[in-house]
Amino acid sequence: MKDGKKYKQLIESLGNEYFFYSHNLGGDYLYMSPSVETVLGYSVEEAKLGLVKHMTDSERNKKTVSTLKKSATGERQKTFQLELYAKNGSIKVIELTESPIYDKKGKLLSVEGVAHDITTRMQHEKTIEQQNKMLKQQTEELEKTIADLKQTQLELIHSEKMRALGNLIAGIAHEINTPIGAINASVDNISKSLDASMENIYKLFTSLSEKDLVIFLRIMKMIDRKKAPLSSKEKRRLKKEIKEKFNAANFEETITLTDHLIYLNLYEVVDDVIPLLDIDDPVFLLKSIKDIYSVRKNSENIRLAVEKASKVVFALKRFTHKEQEQFKEKANLIENIEMVLTLHHNRIKQGIDLVLDYDTIPLVNCYPDELVQVWTNLISNAIQAMNNKGTLSVKVKNLAERVQISISDTGCGIPKENLKKIFEPFFTTKKAGEGTGIGLDLVLKIVEKHQATIDVESKIDEGTTFTVTLPVN
Repeated sequence: MKDGKKYKQLIESLGNEYFFYSHNLGGDYLYMSPSVETVLGYSVEEAKLGLVKHMTDSERNKKTVSTLKKSATGERQKTFQLELYAKNGSIKVIELTESPIYDKKGKLLSVEGVAHDITTRMQHEKTIEQQNKMLKQQTEELEKTIADLKQTQLELIHSEKMRALGNLIAGIAHEINTPIGAINASVDNISKSLDASMENIYKLFTSLSEKDLVIFLRIMKMIDRKKAPLSSKEKRRLKKEIKEKFNAANFEETITLTDHLIYLNLYEVVDDVIPLLDIDDPVFLLKSIKDIYSVRKNSENIRLAVEKASKVVFALKRFTHKEQEQFKEKANLIENIEMVLTLHHNRIKQGIDLVLDYDTIPLVNCYPDELVQVWTNLISNAIQAMNNKGTLSVKVKNLAERVQISISDTGCGIPKENLKKIFEPFFTTKKAGEGTGIGLDLVLKIVEKHQATIDVESKIDEGTTFTVTLPVN
């Protein structure tokens, strides 16, 4: 009972996720902290009648029974989990860390434990698992799409289409590999953070003083989860400033403390945090907070990576959908153009400034997949003309019954004597192997099929603008 009193005030300060208990060798509870009512809904007296009577018949609990029996005999067990029915009928996943208590002669007196409601954490882990399954499904879809792409390549009549697809494939693979790499890294980080949290949980909530735990909770509440990522330059500046403040306050391990504060987005409130860290082990405290926060931070990274991969997969599926269209359909041309820009993103981000200027436009009656080929050729030519460095501008204007799309580059320009030849079949100024000279011929045929017009303006060493004007109906 003495030990129960020792931890009573400490555990009750932890909020609504923890409660503390102790029981004798016969299973009778000696102490149950009032916070059990917040966690499970049972009063202290109801809980003292026995938590095991509220266990579900889950597979997890079947494995837990033997662990409970061993712990009751004084055999120290690793942290384990069980499922309990709360008073309101909901199921809670509770994580237990138990410790045997002996007298001075080594006789086992009782067993004490810290119970942690990890239901929300388990739900988060389930979400991550679902996201991983979703990623696997999307990867399978991508593999199927790539297979469709290979089949499509065989069916393409124009070698210009094949050249455009060939230029895109390497960039697409990079765009997919980047989020997959981010997801793998985030999953690994989550696993490591959870392992570290589990190793430290008992020490964190039984060894720290009440003051330390209050500081722990205060710092947790100070974390700003919505801050944008810092640039490398900003990190270097902040590390220097924060380290100097720790040095001035006579802290040890200032580099580690600084890294933890930056990771936790506490760099703007560092003057408020440093006085709080005047405790015996500030590094352990901050690391424990970091391990807990890391799970949420990496879960967000997974979500963003999945969104990016999904966007590329969707664009690629649209691009490879090349069935012969017999009838026109209403289409959003801005979405069409954005899809092409997504597939060219790897080339664009290497040194091209992208400027977009879109009016609100109506849906256009067209053959959307054929227009994708127009935007693909014009954007690809613009990137090549700039040698992957310059400004690519895409403007979409609403002209009432018409829509005008302009694609401009700041590249080498086209000589006047060639302007009248660029739409002729097989005319090209590119080096052998870089172009077939039928790309713009194909563009012109698609534009004419839509009863539309295409104009070009160009100045040497200043750039080129292609303007396509399409009727809405």
